[in-house]
This record gives sequence, C-alpha cells and structure tokens, in this order.
Amino acid sequence: MILRSSAASDVGRRRRINEDRYALVPDLGLFLVADGMGGHTAGQVASALATEAVTRCVRGGGSDKGSLAECLREAVFAANLEVFQTAQERPELSGMGTTLVTMLFAGDRAALAHVGDSRAYLVRRGRIRQLTDDHSLVGELQRRGELSADAARDHPHRHVLTRALGVRRAVQPDLAELEIAGDDVFVLCTDGLTTHVRDEEIAKAVAGDADPAETAQALIALANTRGGEDNVTVAIVRCEGEAGSPVFPALS
Repeated sequence: MILRSSAASDVGRRRRINEDRYALVPDLGLFLVADGMGGHTAGQVASALATEAVTRCVRGGGSDKGSLAECLREAVFAANLEVFQTAQERPELSGMGTTLVTMLFAGDRAALAHVGDSRAYLVRRGRIRQLTDDHSLVGELQRRGELSADAARDHPHRHVLTRALGVRRAVQPDLAELEIAGDDVFVLCTDGLTTHVRDEEIAKAVAGDADPAETAQALIALANTRGGEDNVTVAIVRCEGEAGSPVFPALS
C-alpha cells in the first residue's frame, strides 16, 4: 500500500496566533493533527510538545510495542505526561492542553488514537464516515440524542471539551484498528474546519484522484470564506494500491 499525503494549517480570520500543529512522517506511517488550548502562547506550546512527543515515541521503537493501537496508546501517554509536566514546571503555561488525533499505518492496517474534538474521517467509495467521537459537551449531547448536528454547529458551548491531552496526569485515548482498502482517503482535521464545512463537502473535496495538497488548501479556504472563526488544520492521507475490505470497518 502506498500512502500519498499532504497537510496545511492556517491561522483563520479571527485569531492572531495559530495553536494548531500537524505532523506527516511517511517513513513511520505516522500522521497527526493537534489543536492547542490555554491562552497566550500556551496552546502553541502544548500542541508542539504533543506532536514532538508522539513522533519521538513511535520512532523510538513503535514496532516493539505490540499492536499498532498499543504503539499509539503509549505515544499518547508519553505526550500527555510531557505536556502535563511542562505545565507544572512553568506557571505561565498552567492549564494548557491540546486535542490530538493520530493514525499509524503498516501494510494494509491502520490504528487510530484521539483525545478531544479534532476528528478523523474515512472516505471510501464516495461515502464519508466520522471515525472519532468528539470529547466535548456538545458531542455528549449529540450522542444522547439531545442535540442535532445542525444545532451543535452553532451551540455556544461547542468548544467546551470533556477530555484533552495534558490537562491531567493521565488520559485515556479512544483507540481503534482497521483494515484499509485501496483508494481509501483519511482526513484528520481540527474543529476550525468542521465548524464551517460539512461532512459531505469534505467527501466531495477528496473524491476521485484529487491531489491531497490542493484539497487541503481548498478546504481551508472554504472554512475561511465562511468565517474562519478558529485556526484550521487539515491532513489528508490517500491510500493507493490493492488491499483491505470493500466495506466500512466496524470500529470499537
């Protein structure tokens, strides 16, 4: 399986600082997006620390850590501890944290780990599926059937997270492993995109043989055209080759 990837990040129309980070590490099969929080420069620090820690942990021996999902679990634990301890040591960074959504590919399989409300999508044969559940107040309300997707998009508390990386000494990421198929497209993004761009629009943008770099820029431009309320980051991973199942995977 060949992976073709690209990513882009933009400060948006309302913010002065970009607290998002992403990493594309094709030689490891590692891709991630993080959205920092904490005010001033703290969000920038948190997302950068998390990105570096995950990459370092996977590069330092991910193949020795068992399954792909277990490798990501350890990497998330390491990133969480690094952000948390840095905030403890530097009072000006107290309370900082970050979302994290990351994927690790090997052969015809991939693992996914996430904390927060940054998302991962799978687009397969023109159909899009959100692979992550938002760890947010609004996300919880949606899962309980108390809030529609349209109402969630404009909810005044849509940015209130129920889980974030680095806020506490320990965190539990959501994990999944799946079999990938040729022509699958994975989209990792921050909520700066999904606040303004609907799932079906993401699916349409990556359809066919769309170039990942051009697609990422086009999606960011669309989010900014519609208000650009937050930083916007998009990473796209296109799978090329013959492998995997022709139907959507069942994720736990």
